[in-house]
Amino acid sequence: MDEYAIDDQRENKAIAGVIISFLKYEEYALKELYGPRAEKWESISDRQKAMVPRYTKYLENLKDAIEENGKFFRSVAEWAMQSISVGPEEIVQPDDTDMNKTCSLLIQVYREWSTEAVSERHCLNSRLIPIFKALEPSKTNILIPGSGTGRLIVDLSRMGYNCEGNEYSYHMLLVSQYLLNAGLTQGSTIIYPFLHSFSHWKGNDDQLTSVRIPDIEAGSSKKVMGSMSICAGSFVDCYGRNQGTRISSHYTFSQRMQISRAKAENSKDIVITNFFIDTGPNILDYLDTIVHVLKPGGIWCNFGPLLYHFENDHGVETTYEVNPYSGFQDKVNDSTPLMGLELSGDTIIEIATRCLDFEVMQRESGILSGYGRYVGPESCAMPGYMCHFWVLKWSPTGEV
Repeated sequence: MDEYAIDDQRENKAIAGVIISFLKYEEYALKELYGPRAEKWESISDRQKAMVPRYTKYLENLKDAIEENGKFFRSVAEWAMQSISVGPEEIVQPDDTDMNKTCSLLIQVYREWSTEAVSERHCLNSRLIPIFKALEPSKTNILIPGSGTGRLIVDLSRMGYNCEGNEYSYHMLLVSQYLLNAGLTQGSTIIYPFLHSFSHWKGNDDQLTSVRIPDIEAGSSKKVMGSMSICAGSFVDCYGRNQGTRISSHYTFSQRMQISRAKAENSKDIVITNFFIDTGPNILDYLDTIVHVLKPGGIWCNFGPLLYHFENDHGVETTYEVNPYSGFQDKVNDSTPLMGLELSGDTIIEIATRCLDFEVMQRESGILSGYGRYVGPESCAMPGYMCHFWVLKWSPTGEV
């Protein structure tokens, strides 16, 4: 079996696992969320039950909300199954990690595709529009790594820009493809994005707030002016350098990826990292990749916190270099920590300007932004994240 067939088989197996996790959402949520609370309620005395007379109704509403979310995930799964062919040998049962990713998708969908979360999207969009005014949309190619469920791609393509998203998570990819291509009408789907969190609520009804999505008809071709596409895979693997990057869990030496990376060089006018730059185990790989993919004079726009995903992860991975002449592994380290290189904003800017030929066009810090935050009156939910925003222009030596 050749390299491409192996890659396709591996991808289909991963997608199949995600589809199964969608189909099992309702069963999982009833078992993990509703079941223990119903059992706890039955375990207390009648005297204590009388103190909380509305709790029985709350449990009924929780169960109904889980079932409604289950309908959404079944719709995504059924749509996805029409698009791929998966054999029985490729069906795998999801583990808790898969199911937690599925549950977290509801907040992501709420953030990107609801009217209620428009203020969160506005935090970035309002800062991008003035920067883009001087650009000719039809000739501007934008790359958005960590594109999530695709909303920023849609918003910018509707302004005429050519947008390419990049997403590593098959959970995100399947939902984005569903929202973009399944022909959903505005407000046609109900979800309950907050029901997985049981703390910090002013009232129980707040937790079970329903939201209608999508707030726009994303797939309406009449309103899409620029091109849209999404590339599946690791940002560094798909768009990074072919030399000077160590092989790791997010960077491979496959022929397919080498071709992809060669095509990506100097191909984009703008790279937008939105709640993304802190997601990898080596932020310097991200910086190298941004430089590799930008055209001379290109722009890097970053928005989001520096809440490093691997900060407390004690896991390790194998990393190594490949000898360009023999093709053999070299300088192998089979215990490279996932944590480390949690760089501050100042350090990132210093590296970008001193080592990578960027110049600072704009910079802000301390911008408060939620991430799928409930916005009801007198909300006691977490206010959000303190975010960084910067715009850097890549002007390599000898370029204006």
